[in-house]
Amino acid sequence: MKRSISKPLISASPLRFNAEWISSVFSTVNKVWIGFSGGVDSHVLLHALANQISVEQKQKLAALHVHHGLSANADDWLTHCEATCGKLGVSFVAQRVQLEAQASLEDAARNARYHAFQKVMGDQDIILLAHHAGDQVETVLFRLLRGTGGKGLSGIPYQRSLGNACLIRPLLAASKNDIEDYAQLHQLEWIHDESNIDEHFTRNFLRQSVVPGLKKRFPKMEQNILSSTRRIATDYTMLSRFAQQQLTAWCNEFGGLDLSYINDKPMDERLFWWRHLLQGKGVSLTQSQLESVEAMFSAAEDKQPEFEFPGGRIMRHQNAVYLLPPDNAVKLSVLVSGEMLQRPFDSICVTGSDFCVLKVRPRGESLLMSNGKTRKLKKWLNDEAIPSWWRDHLPYLYLGDTLVAIGDLWQHPSYSYLRIKWQPSSALPLLKSNSS
Repeated sequence: MKRSISKPLISASPLRFNAEWISSVFSTVNKVWIGFSGGVDSHVLLHALANQISVEQKQKLAALHVHHGLSANADDWLTHCEATCGKLGVSFVAQRVQLEAQASLEDAARNARYHAFQKVMGDQDIILLAHHAGDQVETVLFRLLRGTGGKGLSGIPYQRSLGNACLIRPLLAASKNDIEDYAQLHQLEWIHDESNIDEHFTRNFLRQSVVPGLKKRFPKMEQNILSSTRRIATDYTMLSRFAQQQLTAWCNEFGGLDLSYINDKPMDERLFWWRHLLQGKGVSLTQSQLESVEAMFSAAEDKQPEFEFPGGRIMRHQNAVYLLPPDNAVKLSVLVSGEMLQRPFDSICVTGSDFCVLKVRPRGESLLMSNGKTRKLKKWLNDEAIPSWWRDHLPYLYLGDTLVAIGDLWQHPSYSYLRIKWQPSSALPLLKSNSS
């Protein structure tokens, strides 16, 4: 869903959806999902939407319940949710998940939910979640207490991508009172999760022991915080846009950031540029991780630092940093003459011999050059400015014990009859074959 109507609700109390928004949501996708825990928030979202859409639109609607298994009542909750969907005539899907070990049980449960969403949803599907204004307030307070920056203070986004699908929170402008009033009016029955009163969890503590006191002192606290998050979100979006424009000017044609543009800046500014560089590539790091990255890559240029993160790594070459995919094991193989061999970061085809073999990068090897002189492999790699991430992945071709070629970058003069076609992948930058 590339475009959305900014105001899904025309009225929070009573809860009424914008007909244009409904049309834009249901007309662009195969399936519209609702994250359905069975609590009052998701029940109201499901009930209100199911009763305000057409018969044709309801055929696209489905509720998705995630069974965490954390409560002894989890099986009963699943049964309740399935029965509720049956009464509403809405398709129901349940996903059972296993939580991974993490420092925070809340984070583990959240990650499991989102993984379940992505497992079930098709490309371009939409999932609606029932976060409301109170959740937004709690989130901002929670992040502020943890020392968040501008992006965190912009709060929960109304809409964002979820893989190739889309996540929307249509009730962010509605208060908890609006939702509970709707539930009472329509005599809904919902699940009461006992973990929601456990103040061991920070959000529960904020909801039950902090927010009520703030609201008593500042009656318009919720509206004011919502207004602030919207302004901060706009400011941060504009700031990110301008930052990306500057970074584009500082990056070379291969996407590498020339560190000379930022190395002489104060630490806070360096971290600012690192943050926006990584966020522009879809990578979000904590403040401490950013500081570690900055320290690694501001070290002496003769070092070869590497920072790994889920889904990729950061490396440096000639004082520019690059975001690269995760490394892969080097694929070694006998080459069949005339057949293209696909490897993780390249493909290669040799004609003229059925005995060529790809072997590991040799150590201490000397290369015979076309002028009859020899050059140490290590010096040749340096002179050719081969990035460190390519050096093990280059195709080292052997006939017997003799290194006869390195892709099409170097070829032993005595074996010029070999025809080599080599295609390095652009996923690892800064290398072009002579045959491309």
